[in-house]
Amino acid sequence: MKRIVLMIFVSCLAVPSACAQIGGQEAWRFGLTGSATLNMHDGPLTTYDGLQECGTFTSTNTIGWTVGNMAWYRLAPDVAASARLQYWSADGTFTSPNPVQPLVSLGNGTTVPLSTEYDLSTSLDYITLDLIAQWYPIKNFYVGLGPQIGIATQTSFEQSERIVQPAFMEFVNGGTERTIYAADFTNSAVSSNIRVAAVAVVGYDIYAAERFVITPEVSYLYAFTNVLSSSPWSVNALRAGVHLSYAFGLPEAIVAPIEATAAVVAPAVVEAARPMPSVLIDLESTMADGSTIAGGDVLITEQRSSDVVPLLPFVFFDVKSSVIPDRYAKNKQSDFDESTIRDSVLGIYHQLLNIVGARLAKYPDARLTVGGYRDPSDGENTNVLSTSRAEAVKTYLTSVWNIAPSRIDTKQGALPNIVSNQGIADGRTENRRAELTSNDPRILAPVNRVERISTIEPRTVHVVSTVTDRAEVTKFAGSVVGDNGVMLASLSDDSRGFVWQPQASSLQKLLGDRRSARSSAQVTITNGEGIQRTAQAPFTIRREVRSTRYSNEVVNDSIIERFRLIFFDYDAATVSAFNVSMVDLVRSRIRTTSSIRITGLTDRIGPSQHNTELSLARAQAIDASIKQRIVAERVTVKGAGPELIYNNDLPEGRWYNRTVLIEVATPVDAE
Repeated sequence: MKRIVLMIFVSCLAVPSACAQIGGQEAWRFGLTGSATLNMHDGPLTTYDGLQECGTFTSTNTIGWTVGNMAWYRLAPDVAASARLQYWSADGTFTSPNPVQPLVSLGNGTTVPLSTEYDLSTSLDYITLDLIAQWYPIKNFYVGLGPQIGIATQTSFEQSERIVQPAFMEFVNGGTERTIYAADFTNSAVSSNIRVAAVAVVGYDIYAAERFVITPEVSYLYAFTNVLSSSPWSVNALRAGVHLSYAFGLPEAIVAPIEATAAVVAPAVVEAARPMPSVLIDLESTMADGSTIAGGDVLITEQRSSDVVPLLPFVFFDVKSSVIPDRYAKNKQSDFDESTIRDSVLGIYHQLLNIVGARLAKYPDARLTVGGYRDPSDGENTNVLSTSRAEAVKTYLTSVWNIAPSRIDTKQGALPNIVSNQGIADGRTENRRAELTSNDPRILAPVNRVERISTIEPRTVHVVSTVTDRAEVTKFAGSVVGDNGVMLASLSDDSRGFVWQPQASSLQKLLGDRRSARSSAQVTITNGEGIQRTAQAPFTIRREVRSTRYSNEVVNDSIIERFRLIFFDYDAATVSAFNVSMVDLVRSRIRTTSSIRITGLTDRIGPSQHNTELSLARAQAIDASIKQRIVAERVTVKGAGPELIYNNDLPEGRWYNRTVLIEVATPVDAE
């Protein structure tokens, strides 16, 4: 019996005339179907084993859609069978919070915790076949049930990171969101290609005409299989849609004869329409050197840099002196703005007292402790000198920056807690200092130098219009519009066209995280009757990103962030407490696609071979600490030894030379 029904059903699909008129009703229908879906994703999933900090994603609901063909066949007066072959967009969007919240320093010296969330957009596309048995308990109203079989045509994902707090913070790429990783699940051989589900439907047939049927329908899909073989992640769905079908087998309509009556209709007099003008446009570009080329393609080049500079909280003094040396900047309060500092690393350090003064003024609840120290080996034998050095720093902050004296405590001693080698002059020089500490980590937080310089070619784009029958045109309107609707320029009432000067702000708004975008110049003309004609000239806007390494090497298509770590224990490779927050910040900036260069250095003190081995050990310690959280694509570790990148004749230069330099190069997100 089942084979007979199936043969009849297939025959109806192949030969419509063979199934006409069953019981005085239509025998079968064929048509189109479409619906909006609520994709209900259930179960945890992760994306990439190397991306250990990027969250575990759980259930979510996302809007999708289906479109396809349907066939319907009547088995009995109140029973029918239907088949729906559809394309289903079963995408999902998940969110997971980032558990790591490092402190980041703003350009004005403020440090705040960085809170981000990971967004995962999955692209799931299926070709599905639903086989439904339908029962009509009342006229035109039916309920149905049946299986669904599907084949996955796409199972991919894109994962991004988005800043939650503070709202005004931006990534180095200039936005609050950036892509971390995108791939196809099938690359890991975990995708399940076959989908098996049950479908329950409720619908109603509306006969809009003699043979056309409109059928609103609501259905629910329950999955028996998972999307991935390695995860319990499944997709159920609630659909609301409509079938538009043509019915075969309905009786022919009887048309009653209508007596014709003679009528004479006078011909209408139609006024000849006036010709509508036409418009064409061309693009010409003027480059920075004054040359002119055809076309309007625009290239924006962004030179980006991010350099996190730690503050060495020491003020060094000359032997037997408590006068702050002249190399330390002593600006008036109104002349100083930390966000405008563009000096070298030592130049930033020499602004230490002004940076601390400005931050104390900004955060009135913060307190500062200044400890004065001396080196008895240089004949500095009295604590009066230690006290005077601490008081010199306090006096500067209270007199120049108007910090209340009650907020600054002083102490004194012979040698500081971290003592440099007293047996050599360089070591004794480093022991003659004042040390600054605070109860508020923002006072001595690193300085983050972020720069973004944009250059644009061409400088101007000329939109030249050619219009026929100009006398018939009453209005001209010109514009430059991006593919996402962003208006880049507009001009009205100019029959010759207009000139567009591309601006970095509008181009960056158009591009977002993309590397390129399509745009077009448009000119619209209107005649006296209000009829319009529009001409377009498409062009491309493209972005190139360049960053600079420590070595001044310019790198294209990657964003390079530079970090420095100081304050290693004497002759040891242990990561000190001073560097913990900096290491956490570095971890938060690394992606699996990043490449990292870690270079250890020492000062000039000590044997060269020993210093080279010590610098390598420090670099390896930082490498091991970073890899506890995330494994980058490429990591290069090097011990450079006593390579003097700072002036080692100064005590602060030697301290900054005892460092590990970290460069994180992350490719710019593709389109």
